[in-house]
Amino acid sequence: MSVDLLAGKSVVVTRASHQSSDLIQAFGEVGAEVIPAPAIAVVPPLDGGQPLDDALLRLERFSWLAFTSSNAVSALMARAARRGVLKKIEGLQIAAIGLSTAAKVLSELKREPDLVPINSDGTSLAEAFPAPTPDDHVLIPMASDGRTELYEGLQDKGWKVDRVAAYRTVVPSLEDELVTRAISADAVTFASPSAVNGHLEQTGGRTATKIITIGNTTAEECRIQGLEVAGVAKNQTTAGLVQAVIGVLV
Repeated sequence: MSVDLLAGKSVVVTRASHQSSDLIQAFGEVGAEVIPAPAIAVVPPLDGGQPLDDALLRLERFSWLAFTSSNAVSALMARAARRGVLKKIEGLQIAAIGLSTAAKVLSELKREPDLVPINSDGTSLAEAFPAPTPDDHVLIPMASDGRTELYEGLQDKGWKVDRVAAYRTVVPSLEDELVTRAISADAVTFASPSAVNGHLEQTGGRTATKIITIGNTTAEECRIQGLEVAGVAKNQTTAGLVQAVIGVLV
């Protein structure tokens, strides 16, 4: 890939600060002026994580762990380490909603997920699950305000499902100068529905002209908010998002 494909173009990265370094680097490598403007920050759930602790201490009840975000993987693994139950996770089957979440599973659990759907959304993941046996039980650690398609889809298929808050997202404030730069950029990227809503809250409903998302679920949220989506990554990875931006701006 040419190092200057995005030379002279400015791109806003709205990922949380702890997740944005790879994307910032990737855009820099193709010559873009990168504007980091984190639209969300990840913090512990308001319940203090006690329901998640309770679930972790009875992992033998579950046959599957289903992750709908990289943040859920990190939050659960950190909590499991503190509770001394990491070994119990080894006996569970793992589902991941998309490629970036699958990569986080590989990084944190040192194993590939057992199930990743072709399309990166909760409905597709639920559809990809096999039919349950009477004893099958799924644990879904998720954002406290996370989407419910996976939970509802699995219930509709007859699975027993527990969902627990592993984290919540909040909207950090941005300096006025950064807001001005962000809405004047050539493109803005979104990697989650919560980032869409956070960015709109930060900017008073304004965005850069071109909007590119990492997947269809995030694109759907943009459209719900009345935004026109210029591009959607073909695969839910950093490289896929960069390629989608190149396709829109070049």
